[in-house]
Amino acid sequence: MGNAMAESFKFFECYALIRMTGRKASDILEFMEILKQVSAESIFHHVHQYFLKPHISPPDFSNDFAVWAAENLGEQNLAEALANLNPFEFSNVEDIRAELIRIITEHLKSYPPPRPVLPGKEFFFNESITIVVPTGLEATQLHDFAMILKEIDYSSIYFHFYEARLRLGKERDDFSHFLDECLDCPTLAARIKSFDPYMYTTEDLRAKIIKLLEEAL
Repeated sequence: MGNAMAESFKFFECYALIRMTGRKASDILEFMEILKQVSAESIFHHVHQYFLKPHISPPDFSNDFAVWAAENLGEQNLAEALANLNPFEFSNVEDIRAELIRIITEHLKSYPPPRPVLPGKEFFFNESITIVVPTGLEATQLHDFAMILKEIDYSSIYFHFYEARLRLGKERDDFSHFLDECLDCPTLAARIKSFDPYMYTTEDLRAKIIKLLEEAL
């Protein structure tokens, strides 16, 4: 990954190993109690795993909590409120947890708790471990950077743009950092940094970044 001491951008790919926590919720009250206790890794997994999957178009709900509320609880209003949560507006996972709890608490002020779901339809809390793999690909110039971005696995886009921002606690994605600090392209870096990751699929984001790079070339 690019930094002030490096002259090249090293591309990494990643994949997620899913680990069950053994915690499950059959109704919204039980769900909220577990949500307060479960690990930050579990919260991260359930609001981010969508971005590590290839999608032709964005789904109706891009986090697992919203999907469960809609499909299993039958709570469309709650599902939409949960889906509106943009995880990239938060600087850490604990703030995301607090916002999820706030959304559910506000919903329950207006609507009675729905009935428990049938066995097998519970929400199962999982965690994921990100395994990072070097690709051996490096870029030292803007042209090379754009060419590699066209061919690299989508998981590399996820790792350098999405995961770097939250799990790794960085203020910006690896791409814009490299363009600014190593290639002295602050305007280009700022435009890429301004992209809202929540608004795009990984492939859409790849296309937008490559378009900007090609325009700069």
